[in-house]
Amino acid sequence: MYVIQDAKTQVLQAIKQAAPHGFVPVLEDFEIPPDAQMGDLAFPCFTLASKLKRNPNEIAVELSASIGPKGYIAKVKAVGPYVNFTYDTRALGEAVMKEMHELGDEYGTSDVGEDKRIMVEFANLNSHKDVHIGHLRNLFVGQTAVNLLKAGGYDVVPVAYINDLGLHVAKSVWCMKTYHEGEEVSEADRIGFLRDVYVEATTKIKEQPSFSVQVSEVFQHLEDQRGDEIALWKETRGWSIEYLKQVYEELGLTLDHWYFESEVIGKTKKIIDDLIKKEIVKQSEGAWIVDLEDQNLGVNLLIKSDGRLLYNAKDLGLALKKEEDYHPTRSIYVVDERQSHALQQLFATLELMGFERELQHLSYEFVTLEGGAMAARTGNVIRYEDLRDELFEEARRETHARHEDWSEKKIDKVVRAVAFSAMRFGMLKQDNGKKIVFNLKDALSFEGYTGPYLLYMYARIQSLLKKAGRKKPSWSAETLTSASEHQLIMMLATYPEVLFDTIQKLQPAILSQFLFQLAKAFSEFYAGEPILQQEGRDLSERLALIRSVGDLLQHGLGILGIETVDEM
Repeated sequence: MYVIQDAKTQVLQAIKQAAPHGFVPVLEDFEIPPDAQMGDLAFPCFTLASKLKRNPNEIAVELSASIGPKGYIAKVKAVGPYVNFTYDTRALGEAVMKEMHELGDEYGTSDVGEDKRIMVEFANLNSHKDVHIGHLRNLFVGQTAVNLLKAGGYDVVPVAYINDLGLHVAKSVWCMKTYHEGEEVSEADRIGFLRDVYVEATTKIKEQPSFSVQVSEVFQHLEDQRGDEIALWKETRGWSIEYLKQVYEELGLTLDHWYFESEVIGKTKKIIDDLIKKEIVKQSEGAWIVDLEDQNLGVNLLIKSDGRLLYNAKDLGLALKKEEDYHPTRSIYVVDERQSHALQQLFATLELMGFERELQHLSYEFVTLEGGAMAARTGNVIRYEDLRDELFEEARRETHARHEDWSEKKIDKVVRAVAFSAMRFGMLKQDNGKKIVFNLKDALSFEGYTGPYLLYMYARIQSLLKKAGRKKPSWSAETLTSASEHQLIMMLATYPEVLFDTIQKLQPAILSQFLFQLAKAFSEFYAGEPILQQEGRDLSERLALIRSVGDLLQHGLGILGIETVDEM
């Protein structure tokens, strides 16, 4: 039990003892007052008033009058129909900072997921294509989900499923074989070549629709792994996989296993044959379907009339393959909201097959440009590398301007941290259910609700601790009495609850917002508190406080996948 839970339990017991016999309050009854000046915790008296057929305001006055300061409770007062509690800054502050100091990186984590294995499937990009900013939200939401679940004590298996056999691949292979056969492509130009070929193929097919027949033939050859296109497919597939591995490593993705569409085709066909025999899959107008009308999910189309396997068919094979390999108790699919219906159909079909594992769709809205949605087939994208390089350039300009005397090695480290924090935080600070309209100017901003702002606050704390020299923090809180210090201590105390809530909802925006508010609270405290001008206990306790804030910022940012730096 964390200190904050102990403090809440004390408040709960105080209400229970003061209330009429037989009334049993629970922790879920409590609320957070809308204004910090009103208190830290509020108990609403409506339920008790209804039971007693009395005015809730009067009950609040009576309850508050019978509860005095004790333990973590410093003050109790009635505010309308609420009994509001204010925690003792000294008692809570000392207990929380000592707890943080003793637990280190374990502070805020839990064991709710002990002995439970969860598979997180994300980073499901296509071969033969670039990584663009529209993909980044998937990569960052997925990796953060992995980090959050690990903080919750789960045994997490992060995996990727790469679409290396889709129609887009057939288009690219067809175009290369038809218009670029024998063309030499340097290693540095490979991904750019694949990008251009895909756009070229799309354009040619649009201009001459009859080319689609040739593309379909190539598609079937690739799926059957026969024909003279296979060698070209294998070579260019290798380029793509190597490229994706480099990007994933650069972005810090911790994948345990890579699955490929080409590897589950055989398994998928056997599964569908079996489902046909069981009459779960039926033929309809030449196609093969699963009828889910009774679940209001329409028809799950698995095989088109031309014999082409669709994504939901291949996902059946993948689901069984993942079960054979890892036996997860829950599988999370990190896929954008536009695929919600398809995943509902997939889950319903697996249930009809007798698949009993828990399946979850962790959805997120897509990323658009100001001019509309991005599409690789038209080239209307901002490539990951272009975004990264622009962020690097801006971060380097800012860092050079501030620190002309720094070495290039030192500048490079800060530039990398600042650029990736801007990129990552920009994708995670928004609620998963809200669209991101990407604006390059906003992404390059180093002020406000951004990753670089949080890094700057962390670096400022490290600078203060460094300037303090040999003066050591004191894990007590006798002199911490101001409102800004109380606010910081409250945020330190509630971090385990915030992190737990973020884990349960898998909404990185909850943690992002908390870290931003913590950084702002520190900034306000720092602006009004000349820390290094103080001496003795006044200094040592405030060093302990700001070190605790810095540790929490670093821990929370680490879960978001953001690396901190000590100087900026």
